[in-house]
Amino acid sequence: MREWSITQINPSYSQDLTISTNKNTTVWNDISVQDINQHNSNDQKNKRMSLNKLSQYCTSLSPFFYGLLIGILTAGLVLAIVTALWLTSSKQTLTTQTVITTVTTISSTTTTSTSTTSTSTTTTTTTGICPSGFTETPSVTCVDLLSDFNNCGSVGSVCLSNYTMCSGGICKTAPNIKLSGAIPISAWAGVTTDDNIQPVTLSVNITLYNYSTNSVTVSSNGLLCLDSCTNAYSNGNLPTTNVGGPTAFAFWDDLIIYGSTGQMVYYSTTGTAPNRITGFEYYASPISIPAQYYHFQILFYENLPNIVKYVYFEIYAGSSSATIGVQQLSSGPSITYSVNQAYAVSYNTTLLFDTNSGTYTRL
Repeated sequence: MREWSITQINPSYSQDLTISTNKNTTVWNDISVQDINQHNSNDQKNKRMSLNKLSQYCTSLSPFFYGLLIGILTAGLVLAIVTALWLTSSKQTLTTQTVITTVTTISSTTTTSTSTTSTSTTTTTTTGICPSGFTETPSVTCVDLLSDFNNCGSVGSVCLSNYTMCSGGICKTAPNIKLSGAIPISAWAGVTTDDNIQPVTLSVNITLYNYSTNSVTVSSNGLLCLDSCTNAYSNGNLPTTNVGGPTAFAFWDDLIIYGSTGQMVYYSTTGTAPNRITGFEYYASPISIPAQYYHFQILFYENLPNIVKYVYFEIYAGSSSATIGVQQLSSGPSITYSVNQAYAVSYNTTLLFDTNSGTYTRL
């Protein structure tokens, strides 16, 4: 708030006013002395003449007094305005300035500070480091509460030892198979399977990159081949020379199927022509962690050739070591969603790959 002073308005005016007043005082003293001397002489004529002179002098001073009066009134008006401004400013107890500062680190923090003449308020909003579908824990890690065995339904809620998995935020003893009429791959039933591939004959053709077949190869490491395939566990960028034909990389990673847990890869075909749906459903785990699941589906639609859909359910810790995409040949073309990306998919994430247009959509 700015402080005002009368002397700031016109500091020279006060001095001029004092000088003029002093001069007038001197004049008035001179006139008084003359009046006294004339009175002592008892000359009435001289008195009348002196009075006439006095009257004439006063008349000559009238413009000065008018100017003095106007000056005093002007100064008073200015003083009143300044006083009013000061009082108004004094009554305004809150003058707000808002400064917004954004700092980006491993976590994004926005701090808004409001400064006033009498008070100040600071509001802090913190946005966590976890992507959609994941929750940050006190140890600053991201977990999927719908599929994490050690944080099932809520942070820190660990499933008891008699359960084998967390599905939909509920501890369970066996996987919930979602495919209708699901058929397990017989060679993997009841045994622990690692880095293995198995051929499967379907009742209907599936199509990818304009290549149609009912004879496919399933890899335990999360990929489905319509032609030559691989049991390679080490994923990489697409296109890859590990496979030679159209391939769906739903979750290419080093997976293992633990026979004692009910884990398995299933397949089925449902519906009637020309609207049949062929699906593959994976229940697997990362190496040495049988209580944590990778659970996802690969779906083909008879009436939508060259399109494949991936649906994800339980994905342990979001996984940061998988390749997700499709490719036609070892030299391409290919469509990549992610490679070794942390928290790439969460519970109920759906990806649609269209090999007609060479694009994917996250639903």
